[in-house]
Amino acid sequence: MSKFLTALLVMVCALAMFISAAPASADSAEITAIGEATTPAILPDSGLNFLNGWGRNIQLAFAGSEAEKAKLMLKYAGEDALALKAMYQSGKFDAGSKYAQQYALQVQNTVQAVEQVKSSQGEEISADLVSKLEQNYLRQQEVLLSVMEKAPEAAQSGLLNAIENSNKHVATVILAHEGEQALEQYQTQVNQQTNNLGSETRIKVQQKLQAVHGQSVQSLGNSGGQGIQTQTQTQTQTQTQTQTQTEAQIQVQTPSLLPVQVQTQATVQTQQQAGQQTGQQNENQGNGSSNTGSGGSGQGGGNQK
Repeated sequence: MSKFLTALLVMVCALAMFISAAPASADSAEITAIGEATTPAILPDSGLNFLNGWGRNIQLAFAGSEAEKAKLMLKYAGEDALALKAMYQSGKFDAGSKYAQQYALQVQNTVQAVEQVKSSQGEEISADLVSKLEQNYLRQQEVLLSVMEKAPEAAQSGLLNAIENSNKHVATVILAHEGEQALEQYQTQVNQQTNNLGSETRIKVQQKLQAVHGQSVQSLGNSGGQGIQTQTQTQTQTQTQTQTQTEAQIQVQTPSLLPVQVQTQATVQTQQQAGQQTGQQNENQGNGSSNTGSGGSGQGGGNQK
């Protein structure tokens, strides 16, 4: 029984891998390839879509390196974009709008996989993956824009948000790996893709993309500004510490003069008090002498009588 279950599991896994890689039949829509990705045979709104998930998990489990995993993630992002295209062309706008969030998450996970390659396998390999990511995403956006304009306005928001979020992550990794000049070239290509859109749709997309591009440049400026600000704060703290030490030294030296000053003031006060007491005593003695003389005169007058 266990052998039967094992064999059945192997067959299901093989079928899942085949379905995940097999292109869908072209009934009314042209099949579009993005890199190595083609439209999946089972679309996300199907009850058998779990087989796509199984197939992807098995392929990732057998990937020999982080770079191989990142390449698979690039492929899956392309498949999700093509699946969205097929769903919108089939009029499945509600299901497509919901799955657009999953597509944006797949792009984000792909960017993270590319970043892991940089830390584990070096700059050269990750640079090649960043270049492929940029090329594939530009194609994905082109595909999504082509179906978004034909969709009802209520169904456009899902794709528009997915484009905004995905573009933000791709722009961030390009800026980090290739620099600001490469980011500007990428942004130019992104904006050129909107030229064939109608004026209303083009304005919506360009407003979203301009906000994303402004955030990318601002993040670069903030990172440099924070470094300068931190350095300035460090210098200020150092100067404050130096000033505090100098004031402490002055305070240590100044108290040595205080006892002399206090002692001098006490001596002056003591001398003044002693002088006042001496003067009062002399005055009292003078008064006593005057009283004695007056008494003697009285007595002499009495004797004369």
